[in-house]
Amino acid sequence: MRRTLSLAAVLIIAGAAVVLSSGVVAASPPRVEISHVEPANVSTETGGTVSIYGTGFTTQTLVRLKGYNVLPTTFINETLVQANVAAGAPAGTYDLVVSASGTFTGADDVAELTEAVTLVGPTPVPKPTGIPTPKPTTPPGRPVLTIRNYSVEPSRVVVGREFVVRIDIYNAGSRAGENTMATFPGGTFLPVGETGHLLWQLHINDTAVVTQRMRVPTGLSSGSYNLQVNLSANDWEGNHFEYPETVAVEVIGLGNGRPRLVIDETRTEPEILGPGDAFSLTLGLINSGDRTATDLLVGVASPEIAVPGSGSNVVAVERVDINGNAVVTLPLVLGQVADAGRVNLDVALDYGDYHGGAYAERQSIGLEVSTALENRPQLLVESYETVPDPLSPGGPFTLTIELNNVGGGEAQRVMVTLGGEGGSDLGPFAPRTSGNVRFVDRLPAGDGVDVVQQLIVDGSADPGAYTLPISLAYDDVRGTRHVDDQRISLLVRRQPHLRIGFFRPVEDALEDTPFELPIDVTNIGRTSLNVSTVVVTSEDLEIQDGSLYVGPLDGGTTGSLEATAVAETAGTVEVVVAVHYLDDFDQPQTITETLTVEVDAPVEETIDEEAEEAVGGFWQRVLRVLQGLLGLGS
Repeated sequence: MRRTLSLAAVLIIAGAAVVLSSGVVAASPPRVEISHVEPANVSTETGGTVSIYGTGFTTQTLVRLKGYNVLPTTFINETLVQANVAAGAPAGTYDLVVSASGTFTGADDVAELTEAVTLVGPTPVPKPTGIPTPKPTTPPGRPVLTIRNYSVEPSRVVVGREFVVRIDIYNAGSRAGENTMATFPGGTFLPVGETGHLLWQLHINDTAVVTQRMRVPTGLSSGSYNLQVNLSANDWEGNHFEYPETVAVEVIGLGNGRPRLVIDETRTEPEILGPGDAFSLTLGLINSGDRTATDLLVGVASPEIAVPGSGSNVVAVERVDINGNAVVTLPLVLGQVADAGRVNLDVALDYGDYHGGAYAERQSIGLEVSTALENRPQLLVESYETVPDPLSPGGPFTLTIELNNVGGGEAQRVMVTLGGEGGSDLGPFAPRTSGNVRFVDRLPAGDGVDVVQQLIVDGSADPGAYTLPISLAYDDVRGTRHVDDQRISLLVRRQPHLRIGFFRPVEDALEDTPFELPIDVTNIGRTSLNVSTVVVTSEDLEIQDGSLYVGPLDGGTTGSLEATAVAETAGTVEVVVAVHYLDDFDQPQTITETLTVEVDAPVEETIDEEAEEAVGGFWQRVLRVLQGLLGLGS
């Protein structure tokens, strides 16, 4: 391809402009040049978009195929315009002419590139000859990627700071781009984060947007620099194409010298701080640099050490002159610092200068921290108990907490919250008759108080050890609020439900005579109980075979024991039945039941004297009757 360009030195307007009679300065027409055209081949069947690269393009620019027609033209920027070739244009190779003013009459605003675009007609279909028809050739064309537009935020970037570049990637080719990618390889500017952006497929005449964070290295002087952007894509046949591009970025350098702020003095009120104390931090700053510092922002950069006491953690100062001073005061609250002594606190300084420079620094200062309890309250859960003990699912209980102040200062406005701060972690326990928060007006140093709370265990709770957090919030005598979380453990055991008794009445219980004790143990609960042994004892009886191993006893099942007993004396005797089992924590437990038995004395074979007299009188009367009948007497 031949290229005919109007080459001339770039006109630099360095002198005075020509002033017209109306007082308007006459501007010279732009100088137009063409560097290259993509794509070089366009199908006449489908038409397509041609991208013309060069310089001097304006919004009035028009593109013409010499010998064919003027094409619809779109202005992209000063270095790129696009022209649309309609379908059905005559095939052939055309010279391409570009006019910046759109008149094609000027000398400097017209550029021409010979044999720049070829319009390819359809491939003729061969007549059938009996020979296999070869596969049609691949139609010409490829994806053509270009940066259609871009922006930089901020528009003027400062040395040492980051900025974001946004580019619009446009496919001006005649094929879709597959595996389209934009890469920022670095160079003058340093990429921050991922440098490659995969866009997958980019259709013809489609646009994709990519943003990338970059950083300007220190030491770079003011000026305009090119940011390298590498665009690449494949077509559907797997052919790979790369399009290196650049965008211009304007940089503001630091020049000679800079402001430099140094923390020259620090003090706190009070001087010695305790965890949770509110205090004021005063900083004395001096500008030891050779430029005035502007728009100074001072803030705490260690939130784990101190947080704002009121308002923001940042204080603004308008300016600090060279060798000048500034004093700022920050209201802060010390965090829950565990170690005493000097603690480092980071202070952030952000400022600029009148030349557009920007600076960000961190400096450390020391705080004097004491964790002693001479004048600070410290609350401690000394002990606790539950009634009843152990707890069982569905059962109410009373929790008593012994709270002691082991510090050296009085605790005021004490809030005891079961379930931790907010009460959201009560587990299977629910408060009864009141809320889960208890209030104590004051608790002097060395004193204690019992905090009582009525609770109930959830009926569906599983047996186990449950941790119950307790939040203690209180004020010291200076009004500083302290929050401390402590924990207690509550054991929930499933209580067995047993029916213990005689499975038949005790009969023939006579003194000094062996008799049976028919005892059974029935699990009337819903869960299995691991019973080890059933033991029968009595202080009034001598018992044989009074122990029996039972083993696991499911709900609704019974274990029976028939012991033999001998009573030494008659009367009511007590029989103690002890059921030994393992609870939910595999600890041995015992349930006892006391039964009573009536023991009778043995019957003696003696004749009552009155009965004898009655029998003797009866026979005497019978004898007298017989004597009367026989005439022997009356």
